Amino acid sequence: MEETVTIVDRNILKVLSGETRMDILKELSKGSRTPSDLGKMLGKMDSTIVEHLEALMKVGLVKKVEQPGKKWVFYTLTEKGDAILSKKSRNLVIILSVSIISFIGGLVSFILATQQRTLMGFDERQVKIQESALATTQAVPPSQIQQPFLLYMGIFLLAVGILGLVFYLIKSYKRGLEK
Repeated sequence: MEETVTIVDRNILKVLSGETRMDILKELSKGSRTPSDLGKMLGKMDSTIVEHLEALMKVGLVKKVEQPGKKWVFYTLTEKGDAILSKKSRNLVIILSVSIISFIGGLVSFILATQQRTLMGFDERQVKIQESALATTQAVPPSQIQQPFLLYMGIFLLAVGILGLVFYLIKSYKRGLEK
């Protein structure tokens, strides 16, 4: 799925500078609405809403949808209008991707750290002997530095991954409730 690039020009910025117009766009992102529906939701008069909708239509963010045989006129977002508001969903996808990568990286680091410990044949008695030897010589073998680093990095990446996944789930749930 290719993402369209939205170019925001001076006219669009001018139109979006109004708080009411941004509120209208947010409401229309949830679905098509009539001016009277928008007026009730935003606490504005229908004529005010129609003026704002006209300005939004002029820059191509909103379009009028008339259904044959029905007296109601609905307004909906155009692709350009939807693209302006959909930045949040892209941010959530980025958060989800980074969280999954962190989680996988954390698992790999954690597994490598524990495998390194078992491959080296560590048991508690050997660790105590090596710690006493290290205390006297002050030289630390590189393998013993790498193992705790991988372990701590694994734990950190797992925590970041889990927090990111929880954040994504909460935001997705809230977005689902808004729609």
